[in-house]
Amino acid sequence: MGALRGRIASLVRATPLLREAHAGLRAWQVQAGYRALVRRYAANPAATVPAAANLPWVDLEQRPRVLFIGTDEEQDRSGFIQALERCSRLDMFRHESGCYGHNDPRAPDVRRAANARQLDATLDALAAQGRLPHLVIAQTWATLIDPAAFDRARVRGCRVVNVAMDDRHQFRGRRERWGWSGTLGLVGHIDLALTAAPECVAWYEAEGCPAMYFPEASDSDIFRPMPELPKAYDVSFIGGRYGIRERIVRSLRRAGVRVSAWGTGWEGGRIDVPGMARVFAQSRVVLGVGTIGHCRDFHALKLRDFDAPMSGSCYLTHDNPDLASLYEVGTELVTYRTVDDCVAQARALLANPVRAESIGAAGRARALRDHTWTRRFADLFDRLRPARPINAASPGEAP
Repeated sequence: MGALRGRIASLVRATPLLREAHAGLRAWQVQAGYRALVRRYAANPAATVPAAANLPWVDLEQRPRVLFIGTDEEQDRSGFIQALERCSRLDMFRHESGCYGHNDPRAPDVRRAANARQLDATLDALAAQGRLPHLVIAQTWATLIDPAAFDRARVRGCRVVNVAMDDRHQFRGRRERWGWSGTLGLVGHIDLALTAAPECVAWYEAEGCPAMYFPEASDSDIFRPMPELPKAYDVSFIGGRYGIRERIVRSLRRAGVRVSAWGTGWEGGRIDVPGMARVFAQSRVVLGVGTIGHCRDFHALKLRDFDAPMSGSCYLTHDNPDLASLYEVGTELVTYRTVDDCVAQARALLANPVRAESIGAAGRARALRDHTWTRRFADLFDRLRPARPINAASPGEAP
């Protein structure tokens, strides 16, 4: 059966018409699932709103002890881990093999049990050294770890926080024999959910789980203007080559716009975080594509929405409504609604470099003020100290 599925998948990839039909089906499934959840939680809102600030948190010190359970090391080291190091006394969870994080290609049942055992062992070791964490912060789903391990961590006195960046399309996941594979499968085992989709706060609360809106952010030491380097790229894009991303880049190029692209499937290939920072800084315009998967009109926040403005270059991306509460659209970044609109906006920005530079500088200023990972975590830890005011500044972040 597995070999047959592989042959079918290869046939779909090799046949443009089948590939397009399959992508459309997947997009429809993602959006239909989202609409079903919106209807479900609109009809069954939380009877009472869980107040995260009133949870029985341990007395967090100024720099609390934190154990972080990561998933993608390259992504996590683009600012997330650095901010935790500034704001806490950080220990890192490692896979039983000694590798970073807790993601691996094994079957879910094997992986979930192994990661749960490894969390128990890690907490045993930290407790023996007098370093039991105040907070276990994870970026995970129920398909990666048996959440019963979080219950055991809570019995020890740790509080468990999960960071979810993909709830809009992965909140529920698949139905497995042990429950939902997504973040919903963690509910009842964690103390707080941090979600990058604002409407999903109400979904968690309807399930009885305290939640906070926690959009992505950036790091000003990594993503920054680099005036010592030339502006080598008219338009740059970094991300995998599929779906509407390929169509947008192709349309720009056909219109005479020089687009340089990196990521799986593109001529530039994969690029590491330092390389990404250099590309952003050396671009007149950084292109963003804000759609989810193969969808064309369903959006979510991306790390690019923060790293690109932080670089000081003009950022052009999809008109995702989430951005309106985070930036001044048209002044701090530019958005487009259609492929043709993207082409027109890119050409206009390249024809008016003064405006593009002004937008880049304004985006950098907003990102520095409001959208650093250090600020995100400093504010979070203050929220978990109800008697103390939320910090107005973010210690340790470069001005």
